[in-house]
Amino acid sequence: MLSTQIQCVVGIDVAKAAHVVCALEAPTGALKQRALKIPATAEGYAQLGRALQQWGTKDSVLLGLEATGSLWEPLYDTLTQAGYTILLLNPRQTASWATSLGLRAKTDGIDAHTLARGLLAGYARASVLPSEAVQSLRTLTRARRDLVQSQTAALQRLHDDLVPLFPELVGHLPHHASLSDPAILTFLSCYSSAQAIAGANVTELTRTLAEASSKRWGQAEALAVQQLAQRSAASTRAVTARSVVVRTLCFHLLDLRARLADLERALEEALGQDDEAQRLQGVPGIGPQNAATIRAELGDVSRFSRVDQVIAYAGLEPRTHESGRFAGQKRLSKRGPGALRHALYLAALVAARYRPEWRERYRRLLDRGRAKKEALTILSRSLLKVIYHLLRTGASYDPARVFPSERA
Repeated sequence: MLSTQIQCVVGIDVAKAAHVVCALEAPTGALKQRALKIPATAEGYAQLGRALQQWGTKDSVLLGLEATGSLWEPLYDTLTQAGYTILLLNPRQTASWATSLGLRAKTDGIDAHTLARGLLAGYARASVLPSEAVQSLRTLTRARRDLVQSQTAALQRLHDDLVPLFPELVGHLPHHASLSDPAILTFLSCYSSAQAIAGANVTELTRTLAEASSKRWGQAEALAVQQLAQRSAASTRAVTARSVVVRTLCFHLLDLRARLADLERALEEALGQDDEAQRLQGVPGIGPQNAATIRAELGDVSRFSRVDQVIAYAGLEPRTHESGRFAGQKRLSKRGPGALRHALYLAALVAARYRPEWRERYRRLLDRGRAKKEALTILSRSLLKVIYHLLRTGASYDPARVFPSERA
């Protein structure tokens, strides 16, 4: 229920360049301010501040805005520092309001009005703001994940573009090196086709390969690559253009590698400053990267009062789909952060392989007819329960207390 001291509710639809504000009187719901667009600048926030002063005192005005990415943060900080009460709303929650109201159109003004109506009806449940440590880890892990995906895509494109230029190269790299090896990328940025390598001076080719590999490779490797290039079945079409693309991708991958190293150093520093992340690394299967992801995506566990709420948040609770005579199978809801489920799955895989208590549990599940993926998903859920307990209590991981009933 809405507090009796609230005389005005304000819904704010957040966007990149401008926000839209709608205000209603409480408790009547009379329109106090039709959709008002304000720029997402200091001047726009000052304009909103003047309007809020006209609509009531700071104690009598309740504001709600959607947690759209990180676009809400500057406005939220400005308004909270000014002394206003703001509810940060989950977009999934506010979308359900629009559905319940039967709205057919969707505009910024309608969205702002819907937020205000939800506040007026007392439907709003404020999202919990992440701590500084969680926000830092979340920012860094998500940026790293994006760069890794870009790296994977660029590497696949490089592999595809090398097929017409030098199809034999990938299978005959020096000492079975990977295409992602910085030495290979540096070498290909200089000699990006079979034609270029076949016609190169051996001395120059050797020097380039030696410098690129920090002298791991020399004349023998240079001659082997050149001989392979001279008998290559490479295409003769668009060689110059394709070579430019290969060189560009090599430089791009080398730069991505450096940027990833920067992020990983920052992540290591952030992990070292967070006690909860340090505690997570004591759980089987959880190394620094997984600890950072789990801590970032799970956030502060104190906001969950029961373990089943954590399971539901992670999207690891089974749900049965039934309708009339149709009885569907149980499937995971997968409503929570996908990165959290992926990190837990990888941790369960490692724990089942290397830790006796988890390996025993995994074998029991397989013996009962569970498929391997299903068994690992069950272990992921068990692992999350252990993590929740450790973070809630501050205890250390104890293998003797994991699955005690099954070993009794």
